[in-house]
Amino acid sequence: MATSLPTLCGSMAAHPYRMAVEIHNGAYRQLGVDYTFVYFGIDDAEKGVQAIRTLGIRGMNVSMPFKSAVIPFLDHLDPAAASIGAVNTINNEDGILTGYNTDFVGALRALREKTELTGKHAALLGAGGAARAVGYGLVTSGAEVSVFNRSVDKAKQFAEEFNLHLGGTLDEFSSEDGFDILVNCTSVGFKSPDQSPLIKEQLGEELVVMDVVFIPIETRLLIDAGNRGCMTIPGVRMLLHQACGQVELYTGREAPLEVMEEVIEREMSNLAQ
Repeated sequence: MATSLPTLCGSMAAHPYRMAVEIHNGAYRQLGVDYTFVYFGIDDAEKGVQAIRTLGIRGMNVSMPFKSAVIPFLDHLDPAAASIGAVNTINNEDGILTGYNTDFVGALRALREKTELTGKHAALLGAGGAARAVGYGLVTSGAEVSVFNRSVDKAKQFAEEFNLHLGGTLDEFSSEDGFDILVNCTSVGFKSPDQSPLIKEQLGEELVVMDVVFIPIETRLLIDAGNRGCMTIPGVRMLLHQACGQVELYTGREAPLEVMEEVIEREMSNLAQ
């Protein structure tokens, strides 16, 4: 494998994403490893993967719309990434490129900070890429999962593929149906603080509510859930933990959680200004 000095890691995306650069470089400094993380703007998945090989890039984050497009050009695929059908992390070990998905890892770690998962009944809002990652993680953790989505046909297809229960439309969700956990995997609320996929009356105080949306940190769903007495988990916790999973793959070291958390808080504060 070609080498670079310092060891190079990066983010493969269609648009610049400063936060990933800051999170990873902050982690590498804390760990004392000679790694540098940079952003690579690409428009061709195959050429992007070839650049990893040519430049000897140690690890590469993958953002939409390339999470599925890179798969045919990798040497190996982690079983979880294969099941989810998406890669957000490419690990380069001695020139062998393996695709991983740390989105589901991030979701599980964030949820487990607040609750156990085995035997719990979880409601999943959405049937897209984020829902596939979170749904896979919940099912493999022993949770019973029901999916709700605007399109029932898409929800049905998703439910059948992952052995989930079909809940129905978003309007049909009710916490009174025995749910312990609710995870919003739709984009509703992203940069739209007044929007929520549910109305507050659908939420009950026994729920643990997580929103994968991380801008703003306190989405309308989380505010409504908090006001109803729910325990809430902001999307930045999933963002933090999925980044930890990437750092651990690239360095072989335990990620410095507190330092990475401080970086995210700083960057989120900058975004709010």
